[in-house]
Formats: sequence, structure tokens, C-alpha cells
Amino acid sequence: MKYRIFFIILLAVIPAVLFAGTLFEDEKKTSDPYIGDRGGFNSLFVNPAGAAGQSGFELAVTAGARTKMNDVKLIMGVTEMAVGLSGDPADMEAAIGDAAQTLSDLLDNDVITEDLLDAVFEGTGLDPDAFTDWDDPAAIQAVVDGGGVDPAVVESNLDQVMNNPGSPQYNDFYAGLPQEVRAEALMGFKTGFLVKGWGLGVYDQATTVAFMDPATQQYGLETIYNELGVIAGGGFTVMDGKLAFGLSGNYGILMKNTSPVAVDSFDTLINGSINYGYSWGLDLGAIWRPTPSLGVGVVFNDVVGYTEADTPRTAAGFEGLIQDQAFLMNSLDYQFTMDIDAGITWQPDWRFVTPKISADLYNVIGYARDVSDEGDDFEAAMYRTLEHIRVGANFTFFDFLKVGGQYYDHYLSVGAGLDLLFLELYGEFKIQDQAVFADNLGDVPIGGDITVRIHF
Repeated sequence: MKYRIFFIILLAVIPAVLFAGTLFEDEKKTSDPYIGDRGGFNSLFVNPAGAAGQSGFELAVTAGARTKMNDVKLIMGVTEMAVGLSGDPADMEAAIGDAAQTLSDLLDNDVITEDLLDAVFEGTGLDPDAFTDWDDPAAIQAVVDGGGVDPAVVESNLDQVMNNPGSPQYNDFYAGLPQEVRAEALMGFKTGFLVKGWGLGVYDQATTVAFMDPATQQYGLETIYNELGVIAGGGFTVMDGKLAFGLSGNYGILMKNTSPVAVDSFDTLINGSINYGYSWGLDLGAIWRPTPSLGVGVVFNDVVGYTEADTPRTAAGFEGLIQDQAFLMNSLDYQFTMDIDAGITWQPDWRFVTPKISADLYNVIGYARDVSDEGDDFEAAMYRTLEHIRVGANFTFFDFLKVGGQYYDHYLSVGAGLDLLFLELYGEFKIQDQAVFADNLGDVPIGGDITVRIHF
């Protein structure tokens, strides 16, 4: 049996994340350097002055997803059932019971309707046409434990949902879904080296938006953004190391699908048309350290740069990109799009713990321009500030245990990880700040990332 919905969930959740570059706004994880940091290879993406005097190699892969709590529950509920039914028969009953409890909670919060339950549990003891206690978790579990739900019937219903458009189960399933179900998978790869403060790297960063549209009864990958590029630069110090200067430049090719990609026709991704363009820029940065533990940084972003996104070129799929040699620009276009980042970091070196407390302000010129163009009053201008500031703290215990937290772009994030010699594992969770005032957390955007980093 083909559980196509299961595969779309895998595509939305498993792929690897994060991006840095000109097309995308870098999400800035809790483990990423700040403007006033000396952060090794990653400083080339943040403030090249932070690479001054350092050497080493790094390879990092990050995977993450963004969605809403209710969408996570719905995705996990249906996926858990699909996996359970395709696995060990002894696990089927438990999978059905867990999924039924999840769907019960979604029904109670008016996220789904009984139509979806009809689609999945028709012909079983949990058929809502006969079972009226969907608001009672104990009653649901009693039916499952009593053998009232035949896994073969549920499997048959799901098969109709996934593979038989127009069937009663198919129509009921889509009729019972919320108005929109979306999930973003974020993908990223960075690798490069520094030698005495100067280095070279390669990066790939992407985001994929998976969707399920009840109105059109379609699901698939709506949008796929990707940027593949190279970055080079470094920094040097003067005044006995108290002042560092740096520069970095990146060049990337931008790619985006021109139409949604259905799960059952991925050939459209390979052979369909793809819009592409180019992005490059030169950044200049400086860090002043009046004391060994205090760093004050500033970066002039895209002093000279160019992003071709408004008038993209088109190629016939990935094969067309290669045949057209799309990775080579026909001419070097440029424009002055300079902006400014500034920040301060305090990082004392204590005996068993190294704290780092930082505050950054990003895109100062763009912030002032937005306030002016939008005619913000004082309150609106202050709220807009929250889109441009980043404040956070990180603690490293015994040189291997890392814990961090930050507030950036309306998201509260916490993270933790282990740095064992040359291998670092780091994960984080984030939730939008509207959770503080929301009556129903199910509609609040959330996300998570896992990073694996090799460095020496």
C-alpha cells in the first residue's frame, strides 16, 4: 500500500537546514556567532572581522522544520498511524490508539471535523456515525483495547484516501481537514577552512514549503528555494589584537521552481522549468575589543552587491541548468545596496563555564527606511524594532556542554548540544512570541533545528 502522505511528511521534516546569503534572511540559530564575536569560519557569514587570527576546518549540516502546533499534531497523528499499519502487526493496535487520541484532541479544538474521522474509521467501532464519545479519551481507548478497531479496515480506508480520488473516504478526508496545512523544511550545508584568519567555503541553503489544500484536494511541494554558492574572506588584527578588520564576499546561484510539485510526479522537478538568478556581495566588518572579554562590532553589508530575483531567467529543469551553464554569469552587474549591522558581546573566561551575552541590531538603514516609508508612529516603530534585534546568552560548561537562548525576529529560541573533540551536535526549539498572548497555542508557529558539525 502506498502511503503518499507519509512520504510528503518525510520530505517536509527530514531534509537538512538553514541558509545564509543575500536572497534569504539568515535565521541565526542560538549557536551562531554574533556581530561582536570571534566565531571562526562562520564569521565569514556574519562579521568577517570575527575570523581574524584563527585557523581550522568546518563542515556543518543542519536540518529543521517550521509549522504550527496543530499542523504538527495532525501530521504526526496520520503519519504515526500509517507507519504503525505498515510495520509489525503487534504494534498496529497501539499506533491506532495513539493516533485516535491525537485526532480526538484536534476535533475538540475545532481543528478538524468529523468528516476526517469518517474517512479513517468508517466501518470500525470508532465510526463517528455510531460512536458518540470522541470527546472522551478513556472511551476511545476502551474501544481500541477491546478489539473494536480492525487494523485491516483502517488500512483499507487510508488506501482509499491516498490512492482513490473521488472515493467517499477521499472526499471525507479532505472535507475534514483545516483550511490550510503547511510545513516548511529548511536545508543547509556549509564547509570551509581558515588559515591565519583567511579562508574559503562552499554553502548550499534551501527552504521547501509542503502543503495540503483541502479546497483543491491537492498536496505536494509548493515552493522550493535554493541558493548554492561560494564565500571567501577573512580578517586581521592591529593594536595588539584590540582591533580587527575583515572582508568577505559571496557568489551564489538562486533557484526556484515555477509551479508546485505533486508528490506523485517528481519528474516535474527534474524536467519542469526552473527560475534562476544570481546573488553576490562584499561585506566589510570591524571588531573593537577594549578589554579581552568585551567586543563591539559593526558590519557594512553588501557595500557592493547584486541580487537578480525580480527578473529571473528560466531553464528546463536541473538538466537545463547544467546545459545552459547557469552557474556562470554572462555579465557582472552590481548595485550599492549597503546596510549596517552592529552589536556588542561580553564573553568572560571563567574557570568551568564560559558565558556569552550579546545584543545585535541588524539592517539599521533598512529599519529606518521602513519606518519612514510606512509612516510608523512611535509604538509601531518600536514594534518594528523587534524584527531587527537579536539578544541572547550562551553558556559553555567544561568546554563541551553548550546551552543557549535568544530572542530574534519575533521568535524565542532555546538550544543545547555537546561538543566532543571534533564533533558537535546541537539542537534547538523556537516558538513565535505571540504564544505569550495566544489563547490557543495550536495556532502559534513553531520550529526546530538539528545541526551536526565537524571541526578541527
